[in-house]
Amino acid sequence: MLKCSEIANLASDYLDKNLSWKESFSVKMHIFICVHCRRFIRHLLSTIHIVQGMEHQKASSEEIKDIITRIPEKKLA
Repeated sequence: MLKCSEIANLASDYLDKNLSWKESFSVKMHIFICVHCRRFIRHLLSTIHIVQGMEHQKASSEEIKDIITRIPEKKLA
């Protein structure tokens, strides 16, 4: 059986129906048993529906540049 951390990684693909039947079945069995993962999937689905219903605005190139300059560069060691 899948672990909760695996459900978190597969949740988007599960909701998008991008899993094999075996993976999908495993997710369904887990969320049938696990109230926490069932709640997580329900909240993720609610978030998707809210975002899809939102009005989208296009950012100007100046706004994009401003946001990019605020992102700190990550140092690779």
